[in-house]
Amino acid sequence: MCGICGVWHFDPGARADAEILRAMASTIVHRGPDEEGFHCDGPLGLGFRRLSIIDLGGSHQPMANEDGSVWIVFNGEIYNFQALRSALAARHQFRTTGDTETILHSFEESGRDCVRSLRGMFAFAVWDQRARQLTLAVDRFGKKPLYYSLDRDRIVFASELKALLPHPGVRRELDLEAVEEYLATGYIRAPRAIFRGIRKLEPGHTLTVSATGQADLRPYWRPELKPVSELDRRPADELAAELRARLTEAVRLRMISDVPLGAFLSGGVDSSAVVALMNRLSSRPVRTFSIGFDEAGYDESAFAAAVARRCGTDHTHEVVRPDVVAVLPQLARQFDEPFADNSMIPTYYVSRMARQHVTVALSGDGGDEVFAGYPWYRRAFRQAFLRRWIPGGLRPLVARLAEALPRGVKLGAYLRRVDQPLTAWSLNEEFFSGAERAVLLRAEVQTATEAASRPEAAREEALAATAGLPWLSQLQHLDFVGYLPADILVKVDRASMATSLEVRSPLLDHEVFEFMAAVPPELKMTNRDSKVLLKRAVADLLPPEILSRRKRGFDLPMALWLRGPLQPMLRDLLLGPSSRTAEFAHRPVLVRLVDEHTAQRADHGWRLWSLLCFELWAREYLVPAPHG
Repeated sequence: MCGICGVWHFDPGARADAEILRAMASTIVHRGPDEEGFHCDGPLGLGFRRLSIIDLGGSHQPMANEDGSVWIVFNGEIYNFQALRSALAARHQFRTTGDTETILHSFEESGRDCVRSLRGMFAFAVWDQRARQLTLAVDRFGKKPLYYSLDRDRIVFASELKALLPHPGVRRELDLEAVEEYLATGYIRAPRAIFRGIRKLEPGHTLTVSATGQADLRPYWRPELKPVSELDRRPADELAAELRARLTEAVRLRMISDVPLGAFLSGGVDSSAVVALMNRLSSRPVRTFSIGFDEAGYDESAFAAAVARRCGTDHTHEVVRPDVVAVLPQLARQFDEPFADNSMIPTYYVSRMARQHVTVALSGDGGDEVFAGYPWYRRAFRQAFLRRWIPGGLRPLVARLAEALPRGVKLGAYLRRVDQPLTAWSLNEEFFSGAERAVLLRAEVQTATEAASRPEAAREEALAATAGLPWLSQLQHLDFVGYLPADILVKVDRASMATSLEVRSPLLDHEVFEFMAAVPPELKMTNRDSKVLLKRAVADLLPPEILSRRKRGFDLPMALWLRGPLQPMLRDLLLGPSSRTAEFAHRPVLVRLVDEHTAQRADHGWRLWSLLCFELWAREYLVPAPHG
């Protein structure tokens, strides 16, 4: 795992500034504390920070091919590199035993299409001296980030946004459409970034830039779920056996490492399945790590301990008392863009703890998307059941009548939405709706945002690609193109790399996904259970209580903190005279939200959390003032 950066000036007489390149690389030392490397050749400059995982004494980057005509900087892991190396060895001279050189020679043979043969997580840049082209690439799900700034004079790229900012050609012009998307969802999806002149390379895409500055952006893979006519109708036991074999292979490949390796273990089905398979593949006890919190209902240590006992792992558990007042500004700096998923805090703490013992950790990330485990899928399932008993013509009337029911009545939440499509359950209602943003944001911000660019429009565009799919597959698709790459994977990458820990996600192996994409919805979710096929595949490996427990998220008592230890920070930063948020939002609305929440007249926890995270980010990155 590493950090990469670089610049290419299109004027052949220009020179890449080595000092600027070093300044860029210095901002991402946490991604690669073990080694640095640079290559400057006229208008081209490549920079690299290394976290050594495989081929510890070799595989130095930037790396060139045999004649120096092709150069690469690469962040990530290619899990099938040994098989690819065997196929390439007859035609290329290998000087290292790592995976970087495999990409380099694959690129020589297949160009940008080499990504189709790569099984792993990656972001890389390849300079082709003969063609005078620079190619950027990101893995299928977007596990590894790659930011870039492209204008008529140059392209600048880096693993993190902060590494672009030392270059004088990169401007900090706020993208107000990105601000609105953040307030609606708590994150910002690729290709958009928080600054207008910066882009994020989308998952499953390559970008090739020529010497004239022309950019050719191409998708090479999309997370496509199968329509009803293409679903795999084999018996459930046969499908479960194949899933078990595919998961075992995905875990085995991700256990290849020349440094200490372990796993996160929350006690949920996903991480427990990964640990159980690791245990069967390992000749020694697996190192596992979990954290809990003092607050009641936020410590799942008993479940993690049960799995650790069953699998005989070398387990470490800590009860964390997070100094949230201190860690929030630190994480706002680390995440580069506004980010409002509060589970970044426990992810950071468990990564920091694990890094004291190992350099690589496997996780269960992606299991909720691939195997259909999210609560909103379950809510949509209940809604589907309810709709069977209410004729279509009566649904609008029932929805209107349900408005009279008290908000605490659970059935009322379903009746109020009985006339809406099942995919409406994917909306993240904790943040600001379109109507709420209209009240919150100043007029100049709203007029700067075109209707076609608003979050609701992006969602409808994503849904348009799901025509003909079962409703569960439609919901999964929305998460595969939105929540997973823009929230979950960003959280894991930034929080773990802040501690120089590499995290690998076997449940997001693209071959596992492609198998599950054809599994019928009824083998993912029933009226009684979620993740049906996954549980069947690993049932003999886990304690029964793990298979039957209700899903819990990695959440924190955020609403309580905003009324307690975070309230002084909230009022001082958000409502104080130097508030950056007040430059975009109406101050009376901010005051109302804070007062209602702290007085317990309403629960604005997620909304205030998102505003506080934005404020902390703005104070770190908005220099000079956004409208200056």
